[in-house]
Amino acid sequence: MTIRHKRVLAAVVVGVAGVAGAALAAAPASAKTHYTHATTLKHDCPVYANYPKTGIDRWGWTVTRKSSTGRTNHVGVRYTVNSRYALILDTTRGANVNPHWGFVARSCLTNSYAYAGATRLGNLRAVGGNGRAKTVPFAPAARTKHGLVHAAGVGTLRSAPKSFAIGNVRKGDPFYLTTAHCGHHSSASWVFGYAPKSGRWGYVQAGHFAACH
Repeated sequence: MTIRHKRVLAAVVVGVAGVAGAALAAAPASAKTHYTHATTLKHDCPVYANYPKTGIDRWGWTVTRKSSTGRTNHVGVRYTVNSRYALILDTTRGANVNPHWGFVARSCLTNSYAYAGATRLGNLRAVGGNGRAKTVPFAPAARTKHGLVHAAGVGTLRSAPKSFAIGNVRKGDPFYLTTAHCGHHSSASWVFGYAPKSGRWGYVQAGHFAACH
């Protein structure tokens, strides 16, 4: 999913007929992530596309403290996971360079907390689309795995169609469906499944899977 500078895609959940057991939603509309707290960096930092843990491929990129022109860079803290990592929106990446969401060491951030207005939030707490603080469903409940598809490109893994980024998939990554087949859907619809390279269940837009549209 393409996320432009300080913009996040929000989706309206709707039922999709003819796909038994599949979790899908309609196309999202752009909205400013005005609730993302921006902070500077203490130094150049590695950003991981998925939460770093044993067995997870640590692919990602580096965000620099300063731009090539000497400007101080900022990133947006969406939420903190624990004392070690925070999910950030890297606004320094080009609009067509994906992903933009990733996990960074909190020790790298000048201010590593998420906020709701002036209120500092605890771990796995963030402001939702309604402007209120809520708990981030970082690990959606598992279901039975059935069909298998593979990602055709980089896509954001979310806890729900209208919810939080919790990881990413990239080209070639396997994605286990809760149904035998994906069916045919608009590229902006959302599909629920298990991303083993991300280490968690979640929703990815159907357009990232050739077998789903």
